[in-house]
Amino acid sequence: MALSELELQAFSSFEKTGWNRAADPYHHHWGNLSSQCAEPMLDAARVTRGSTVLDVATGAGYVAAAAARRGATAIGIDFAQAQVELARSLYPHIEFRQGDAENLSFDEKSFDAVVVGFGIMHLPHPEQTFAETYRVLRSGGFFAFTVWATPKPGEAFGIVFGAIQEHGEQGAMLPPAPPYFRFADPEEVRNVFERTGFVEAGTCLVPQCWHHDTPDQVFDAFNEGAVRATAMLRAQPAETREKIRTNVRAQVERLREGDKYVVPVPAALSWARKP
Repeated sequence: MALSELELQAFSSFEKTGWNRAADPYHHHWGNLSSQCAEPMLDAARVTRGSTVLDVATGAGYVAAAAARRGATAIGIDFAQAQVELARSLYPHIEFRQGDAENLSFDEKSFDAVVVGFGIMHLPHPEQTFAETYRVLRSGGFFAFTVWATPKPGEAFGIVFGAIQEHGEQGAMLPPAPPYFRFADPEEVRNVFERTGFVEAGTCLVPQCWHHDTPDQVFDAFNEGAVRATAMLRAQPAETREKIRTNVRAQVERLREGDKYVVPVPAALSWARKP
């Protein structure tokens, strides 16, 4: 059932407030993971030396920085000012600014590539971002983005969300949200690309892994360094939250390899070209 515009506005406000709070915790818990997709995404967007790149939902700036290392000219935008300030502190040689992914403040045909790393699922009107991306791309330019893959048992999202479903109380007062894993579905992605006017659409899975020292670090990442998942966990009574932690720990312990816990967290990478 589609959300009302009032519900989407509440979702957007919730996300923006959450990502201002989570800038540093996300960088600490998730940075080494989410940055693993930067190079494959830039490859999919055909970013090379001399390319002009817009990194939407830049967060701490990982993808913009990777583009700059290739010799591209990159600009990063994010709706959360705390994220912009963090990116500027990490990569002072790159331009970062606060901006709206659904209303890009750039002229049409300004960029050779637009990339969005794990940001599409946090937007109330993602189709508008596709349209805006199409507008600011030059002919022949590529749009590429990543989202977390649909959860499976034995993978981080499957482990944590499965534990929440098994032990959690479902009455957490969170605003309704669009389907989180909508754009992990290749067919759904292709349909939105085609409706927007893009061609040569494709999607692939990118294998990624967390390498943790303790089996509690996966739970800690969701409990401290996310937005919706963190709110969901924090809304649980302490006893219930501890049951979830124990469940997650037990599953992560099965993934031990030597002195590390190697936890799969694959991403879905999609791309298409503007004719």
